[in-house]
Amino acid sequence: MRLGLLGAVLAGLVAAPLAQPADVPAGLVASWRTCAAWPAVQVHAAQAADADAVCEGAARAWHFMAGLGLGLRLPAETLVDVVERLPGDLDGRALGCFDPDSRRVLLLSRVAFDATGGWFGQPPDAELYRSAATHELAHAVVGCQPGARQLPVPAHEYAAYVVMFATMAPPLRARVLARYPGRGFDSPLQINSLVYLGDPLQFAADAWRHYLARRDGPASLRAVVAGEVVQDLPTGGP
Repeated sequence: MRLGLLGAVLAGLVAAPLAQPADVPAGLVASWRTCAAWPAVQVHAAQAADADAVCEGAARAWHFMAGLGLGLRLPAETLVDVVERLPGDLDGRALGCFDPDSRRVLLLSRVAFDATGGWFGQPPDAELYRSAATHELAHAVVGCQPGARQLPVPAHEYAAYVVMFATMAPPLRARVLARYPGRGFDSPLQINSLVYLGDPLQFAADAWRHYLARRDGPASLRAVVAGEVVQDLPTGGP
């Protein structure tokens, strides 16, 4: 299953072969870029500015998570393809996705991201784009821990959105939270697929508020990442 940034519903999809090249606009040549702050991250992008944003998102994600003392290890390798379109059913419905099986991240280019009209009710800009990259690289950290069991989708999303909001520029974070008001989850039982699929962006804001309300936020996030908190609920019928 792919994990991604949604404006609508997340669909479980078969992973695309890793050997497939990124979708690059005509006249541009994509190249590989190694992120200085996280050399295991290799970015395939046609525009240097897009690669810079991905690398900054990677640095944000890892520095925040490492600073919490969660005992996480850096993934040995994470490949990021910056593309003009996402594959399959995600095309037109998501901004990026992470495939745990191939440990590959797909993220829309800045041009394609801007063409969506924005995210979280905010117009597209450089900070919003970096936040999207941070979210996807947080997925990569959580999903690539040695010996880790596969987490339910809402646990993955909870962790990735906490990392994203924690590292987001405060003015943008304030605008997003004003657009999605609430008090957060009252119980960990609300961190489930039914709530997430009902409104992914409200789920994101509520995840952040829930994290802030914990007396020991790092310990609570560690428990989520370890699979000790979220017990996913079925979304289909018998």
